[in-house]
Amino acid sequence: MRQCRENRPHTAIYSYPSSVIDYVDYTYQQLDAFAFRVAQQYALLIPSRRSSADPEIVVGLLGPSNLSYFITMLALSKLGHTVLLLSTRISQAAHVSLLQTTGAKYLLIDPSFEGLAKSVQETLTYLQFYLISARALFDYEVEPGLDTRLDQALDPKQETNKTAWIIHSSGSTGLPKPIYQTHRAALNNYQESLNMRGFITLPLYHAHGVSSVFRAIISGKHIHVYNASLPLTQQYIIGTMRKHNFEIFYGVPYALKLLGETMEGIEILTRLKVVMFGGSACPDVLGQKLVDNGVNLISHYGTTETGQLMSSSRPSGDIAWDYVRPSTKLQPYLRWEERYPGIFELCVLDGWPAKVASNKPDGSYATKDLFTQHPAIPNAWKYYARMDDTIVLMNGEKANPLATEGAVREHANIAEAVVFGTGKARLGMMIVPSAATSGLSSDEIVDSIWPVVTAANSVVPGYAMLSRDMIKVLPCGTEYPRTDKGTVIRQAFYKQFAKQIDESYEEITSSEALSLSEAELRAYIRASLIPLLELKDPSALTDDTDFFSMGMDSLQTTRLRATLVRNIHVNGNKLGQNIVFEYPSINDLAKALFDLITGVSSGAVSIEEDMRLLIAKYGRFEPHLPAQNDPEGQYRLVTGATGSLGAHLVAQLALSDSVRKIYCPVRATSIDKARIRILKSMRERQVHHTLSMEARRKIIALPSDISKETLGLDVEVYEQIADDVTAIIHCAWSVNFNLGLRSFEKDCIAGVKNLITLCLKSRRPTPASFNFCSSVSAVAATKGGIVPESLPVELSYAQGMGYAQSKLVTEHICALATEQTGIRARVLRVGQVVADTVHGIWNDNEAIPMMLQAATTIGAVPKLDESPRWLPVDVVARIVKEISLSDAESGVMNVVNHQSFHWTRDFIPACHKAGLQFEEVGRREWIDRLRRSNPDPKVNPPIKLLDFFASKYDNDKPTTSLGYDTDLARKWSPALAQATVLDQSLVDKLIRYWMVECWRVSGNTQPQSQAIVIAGPCGAGKSTVARTVSDHFGVPWIEGDNLHSEASLAKMAEGSALLDEDRAEWFERIKEIVNESFATQEKKFVVVTCSALKHAHRERLRYIGGNVRTTFIMLQASRDTLMSRVGGREGHYMKVDMVDGQIAITEAPGIAETDVLPVDVEVSKETLLKDVVELVSSIS
Repeated sequence: MRQCRENRPHTAIYSYPSSVIDYVDYTYQQLDAFAFRVAQQYALLIPSRRSSADPEIVVGLLGPSNLSYFITMLALSKLGHTVLLLSTRISQAAHVSLLQTTGAKYLLIDPSFEGLAKSVQETLTYLQFYLISARALFDYEVEPGLDTRLDQALDPKQETNKTAWIIHSSGSTGLPKPIYQTHRAALNNYQESLNMRGFITLPLYHAHGVSSVFRAIISGKHIHVYNASLPLTQQYIIGTMRKHNFEIFYGVPYALKLLGETMEGIEILTRLKVVMFGGSACPDVLGQKLVDNGVNLISHYGTTETGQLMSSSRPSGDIAWDYVRPSTKLQPYLRWEERYPGIFELCVLDGWPAKVASNKPDGSYATKDLFTQHPAIPNAWKYYARMDDTIVLMNGEKANPLATEGAVREHANIAEAVVFGTGKARLGMMIVPSAATSGLSSDEIVDSIWPVVTAANSVVPGYAMLSRDMIKVLPCGTEYPRTDKGTVIRQAFYKQFAKQIDESYEEITSSEALSLSEAELRAYIRASLIPLLELKDPSALTDDTDFFSMGMDSLQTTRLRATLVRNIHVNGNKLGQNIVFEYPSINDLAKALFDLITGVSSGAVSIEEDMRLLIAKYGRFEPHLPAQNDPEGQYRLVTGATGSLGAHLVAQLALSDSVRKIYCPVRATSIDKARIRILKSMRERQVHHTLSMEARRKIIALPSDISKETLGLDVEVYEQIADDVTAIIHCAWSVNFNLGLRSFEKDCIAGVKNLITLCLKSRRPTPASFNFCSSVSAVAATKGGIVPESLPVELSYAQGMGYAQSKLVTEHICALATEQTGIRARVLRVGQVVADTVHGIWNDNEAIPMMLQAATTIGAVPKLDESPRWLPVDVVARIVKEISLSDAESGVMNVVNHQSFHWTRDFIPACHKAGLQFEEVGRREWIDRLRRSNPDPKVNPPIKLLDFFASKYDNDKPTTSLGYDTDLARKWSPALAQATVLDQSLVDKLIRYWMVECWRVSGNTQPQSQAIVIAGPCGAGKSTVARTVSDHFGVPWIEGDNLHSEASLAKMAEGSALLDEDRAEWFERIKEIVNESFATQEKKFVVVTCSALKHAHRERLRYIGGNVRTTFIMLQASRDTLMSRVGGREGHYMKVDMVDGQIAITEAPGIAETDVLPVDVEVSKETLLKDVVELVSSIS
């Protein structure tokens, strides 16, 4: 690269997008300078080689093939290191194996792989990993005349035979194997080039991808690299090709399939001089279609072990696009060994310059790739298959079927199992049943082996999994090709059953469907559900059991519907996508299906009638019996404390002087687990660390189940709450917008009845008030444009989903409770709740964050004509608190911002300003892009909400929005009256939170080691806690008290407090010992005991240096406890009279000190140590 820079510094050679498909051209000079800058950064993290005699240092590289990835390859090479190019698609076990086998002790990763790196590090504890340098750290103006050499200490002649890259096999026959490529072999491989301006969609961790890029660089032909942050879609490929004048395209057959789907894509390909594919065979039909339309399609064949070998480059008029031909230079180094009649394995002989591996005694390399010879063209070969049974899917992924086949074959019901799918989008499996299946249907046979298939699916990549609908059952006794040892002959099997395999990929016709009675439908649904839900006790599934109460999830509803579509004859009718959600019990679903079959109009009651039935069922209450018990203060019961609003509400109530206790019922099996769930929730929302010890002690965690009459509590606890409670705030609700109304009955609607009953059992002069957090979805279909602060005139005004309908049912139940008993039952109808104003925390799994995350996955956000009325979650919590503590009477209040903003004119520009880059597109185009984007929800999370987004935006209907009367709510809540419209500060915070904490697109280097400081005043028990943590986790413990200078110890022994200048030396000594500990021991964290009472003290310890971050566990206790404990010590330099001094200088954690985790030590020693161990586990 440096040589190219010297010869043609200003020649543009490499292009990569700044956003979406807006490419930036980079010169040789820039690339070399960028690599130099990044190399200097990595030199601070990875030891340098002092001479060529030093052993090579292997550095793993894991991430998408973006500009930072490529520059990192160059930078590590500049430093003389060997780069292990790791695929992003292999398993964790494969990563561990490759890092271990190659001796790599360092790993550079894209932020999106931080979780994987941490998991790998649990096995390879010596492994150090850092983030790949972000683009902003190197992509800026280049100074002329910069000397970019960093390898002056290395001998070029010796380095030529050192390993440049380690590329690995696909792992198709087991774990991937590393393949070592020297600088000499790589350069020999890169000399061959077609000398054309190119566009590449291949990843750089594949041999074909990295070779194509370096061939372009050596030949001086400009290459454009596909944007690695975008899904591979027709739109983006075509968009790029239309903007630039390319001569050659490099891709896998999947990319050709995308382009071949439209004449526009084919027309784009015909403009190119060459369209080259590799990685897997191109399906004959697709390739022929492209060639017939004038595309110069060339197959590239090579291996990681041998470099590029052959292509189907051919003279004009030769249409044999799928037959590769060796060059005259290569021909002497090839040997064709016949394995089956007319089928030959390719072997590459020793002496071929690019060959880096041998696997035969004569030094040759047997590729295990099989070819057939062209009947007329000399020395032309067509790829046939792999010898090792690997199945190569259409997208080039390689799946090894042997483990799955072997597991299924072991089942008593199976005589043979053969996985198929070569050249297809997904795998299928043919099974030949054994004689043991006599009398069983095909579905019953598949049911019997499904647990085995599920287990096999759990240990293979996603693309190698089998779905139930792709398992095909052949007749028992079917003859199939076998060897004399009885094993299946795979290729012959595929040929014999080609018709059945092809049919497996077509739509299953209705001729296979069953015509069943209603009773038979019930039996069929039950039989389908038991294995689907993996029920250990099938008797728990009654005909009226709600499926979702049994734990059914969305994926299982999809599978059940697919089973019904495939197997049940419904008289030509179509099953709705949500039929399982709408009829979530065996009785309801069977009746709905039978009505479709018979053509009888459904006798089911309407949704509105069902809502009326539920209101009547749960809307009857016994009167309150007044009592004289009326202790001072407010006693609150808050549900939903593990949710965002609930956590903020509990924190704010705890800070209120008038509130004495806050009971928090949560689903848990013990008090400890309930407490841990609440603490975890509050810490995640960063509202726990600022609470004083007195405030935290108000929070009472209760393991409970509100669907039960006494909330699942012990009688004594229930009675105590009835004595105390002055108000209940009900925030908890099941948030699943797919569920039907009846699925909300047991846990939600029945729970409301039980909570109101508890209010009425209050032993006070008046019942406790009930404050229900409803939703604007309960009135989203209101007619007239303005929603009043009252019950709607029609039940049909609820949005058309069970969630909204159940909320409106509850609003009516609240009204009935007031009417019958006089209880103050307030309905707080909450609008869109967004991130908090302090930290910008907003659950990234919600719809709006998902929509904005599409900016990072598909590069686009929709332009919407909407005017949201958002309220930050901490503001909503304040509103609910104010109203619940007020004298407001029963009724409905709309907790909605009275000010709005415009999505496209206000919010989108604010997102751009906050640093989020994306293209603004129309809403239907956005849906189309999302629909055609990567279907993997791990890579592309917004795809999970495609149906939801499409139902809202895949139409041309004008957007309408409701207004809300908020006069009453604003009267009782100053926070709502003063609520402001969206501001840039909030947008900055929420975008930063998503990008850094959720989407992992920040380039900031994350520390890899952690110092956990057990802090607190003398007598808090720091040493006891630290010793327990050290012993439990097997990590070093550094006792800060032992590191004081003799002068400081003498000073304290005299009863004098240390000054800040005394402590400065102490802090520096602690930091020095921490760094020494990490340097000498390969541990993820160390424990340090140090009082760290003041902000300034903690700030000093936050910057230990190197790659260390600090977390403080602040032990807290009352003055009396501290005095008692210190007074009981013997021979300690810390005296009782110094306790007050420490209390006086103690500074509570500030809002920004989210790394301080306070712990109350005035509990049993067992509880304290258990809580701390749990806490350390969650942060380390």
